[in-house]
Amino acid sequence: MKFFNLSPLTQKRLERFRRSRIAFWSLRLLIALYVISLGAEFICNGDPLLMRFNGEWSCPFLMKQPPKSVLEATGETTHIDYRLFTKSEAFKKDANNFALFAPVRYSPGETLDTADLEDDKVVTLSLIPNQPVGRFNLTHDLSIVRQDNCKQFFPQTDLRDGHTKLTDLIELTPELRDAINARLRGEASEAMEVIVAPMSQRAFPWQQLCVVLAKKQSGEPPKTVRVNLRAVLPNNQRFLPKLTYAFMREADENGELTKLVLKPSKKTPPPSEALMADLTTWATAGFKKDITAADGIFYTDPETGTVYAVYANNNIRFPFPPTSSHIFGLDGSGRDVFSRIVYATRIAMSFGLLLAVTATVLGMIIGSIQGYFGGKVDICVQRFTEIWAAMPFLYIMVLVGAVFGRSFWLLLLVYGLFCWLGLSYYMRAEFLRLRNRPFVAAARCQGLTNARIIFRHILPNALTPIITLFPFLLVGAIGSLVSLDFLGFGLPPLTPSWGELLNQAQTYRWAWWLILFPSLAIFTVMFLTVMVGEGVRNAFDPKPFSKLQ
Repeated sequence: MKFFNLSPLTQKRLERFRRSRIAFWSLRLLIALYVISLGAEFICNGDPLLMRFNGEWSCPFLMKQPPKSVLEATGETTHIDYRLFTKSEAFKKDANNFALFAPVRYSPGETLDTADLEDDKVVTLSLIPNQPVGRFNLTHDLSIVRQDNCKQFFPQTDLRDGHTKLTDLIELTPELRDAINARLRGEASEAMEVIVAPMSQRAFPWQQLCVVLAKKQSGEPPKTVRVNLRAVLPNNQRFLPKLTYAFMREADENGELTKLVLKPSKKTPPPSEALMADLTTWATAGFKKDITAADGIFYTDPETGTVYAVYANNNIRFPFPPTSSHIFGLDGSGRDVFSRIVYATRIAMSFGLLLAVTATVLGMIIGSIQGYFGGKVDICVQRFTEIWAAMPFLYIMVLVGAVFGRSFWLLLLVYGLFCWLGLSYYMRAEFLRLRNRPFVAAARCQGLTNARIIFRHILPNALTPIITLFPFLLVGAIGSLVSLDFLGFGLPPLTPSWGELLNQAQTYRWAWWLILFPSLAIFTVMFLTVMVGEGVRNAFDPKPFSKLQ
C-alpha cells in the first residue's frame, strides 16, 4: 500500500539526483555521519554501557547516580571513575563481574589526569654545554666583594666579602695584574679578555677560565673594579649546540615497564655506548621526577672535554599530542579531542537541521502571505522585513546571552528569528508569479479558503526554492554556530563544539591537532552538504547551460 504517490515530474527529478553519483553518495555519507553522531554515547563514553557487579546488572552511562553496590565498594558518594574501578581488587575478586565499555573510554567533558598518560610519556634529555658565568668586584688589595654566581667556579672557597683574594682563586698573570691596577688608578683602559687557570680543580670540571674586563674611561680612582668570569669551551668556542635525546617507555601487557627506547632524531648524533648507558640511567630517573644540573648531573665528552649539564623534560602539559589511546590528542583542559569532535558533530548537525527547518517554515509562511495577498499586506510586511534585516544580530545575541544565559535552545530561537529573511524573498516572488495562474483562479471559483489555496495548490508548485536552498541553509547554520562558538558567544563553555576547539587552537598555536581535526570535521560536513545541494539544484534545473540567441 502506498502512503503517497509521486508525480512523474518528481520521479524524474529523483532519478536525475540518483544519477549524480557525487551528490547521491554525499547524501548517504552525510546521513551516516549524523546517525553515527546520534549514537555518540555508544562510541565515546567514560562510563560502562553495561556492567555486572556483585550479581547486579546496570547501565551506568544511563544512570545519574552510580549503582549502590559500586558506591559501597568504593566508599564514594557521587562520581566513580569506572576505568580505575574495573582494575581494582574489589572488582577483580569476582570472576563473574563484567563491564562493557564504549570503543573510546573517554567522555567529552571528562578532564584526564596526567597519570593516565604514563604509557605515552616521553622523557627528553637536553645536554646543554655548561658554560657558567659569574662576576665580582675587586678592592685595591685584590679582595673579592659582591660576588654573584661565583660559587659554581669555586665551591669549596669562602666567598664572603673580604675573606678571599683573587690570587687565592686564579693564577694572576702580569697582563691581568697590570690591567686591574690601571683601572684601580682611574686610568683609561680598553676591554680585554684573559685566559687563566683556576688554582684548584678538585670540584670544578673546567680547566680554564676567561676573565673579562670592560672598557673604562679615565676618571677618579674607583673603590672597586668589576670583573666577569666565564668558563672556556673547548677550542675557545663561545657556543656549542645542545644535544637532545628522547626516550619512550615500552611496557608489557600488564603495563609494567620493560625497557626504554631511544627515539631516533635526525638532528642529534647517535650516542656512544658509554653515553647511551648514562642516558638510559638519566631517562629512568626522569620518568620519576625532573632532573636538573642542580642534582649534580654532568657529562664530560671524553674527546673534546666539553662539560654538558643534563636536564630532563618529563612534564605532561595540556594540550597533549595524539597518542595510541587518544588518537586526536587532548585539548587545553585535558579532554579527549576525538570524543569532543564526535559529540560536536551531533550538536552542529542537529542545530543546523533545526535552524534550517525553522528558517524554512518561517520564510515559507511569511513569503507566501506577502506574495498571495500583495498590496498593502505585501508593503507592510516588506518594510518590517527590511527593518528586521537591519538589526545587529551579533549585538542582540550578546545582549540576550548576558540577560538569559547561553543555551542551545535560546541560541536556536534567536538565530531562527533572523535566518528566514532570505528564503522569504524567494517565496514572495514565487507566489507573486503563481497567484494569477488559471488553477488559482479555478480554486477561488470553487470557494476554497485562502489557507487551502496557499498550502494545497500554490505551495506545492513553489517548492523549488525551498528544496534547492535547504542544503545551503544547513551549511550557513553550521558555519554560523562555529563562528559564534569561536567568538565565545555560542553554546555554553562545557558544550563540545568545533568552534571552541578552534578557539583553543588560537591560544595554543603549537597544538596542530586542535587545528587539523576540527577543521577536517567542519570541511567534511560542509563539503558533503554542498555536494548534496549542487545535486538537488541540478535535479530541479537540469539544463547544463543556456545561451542567448
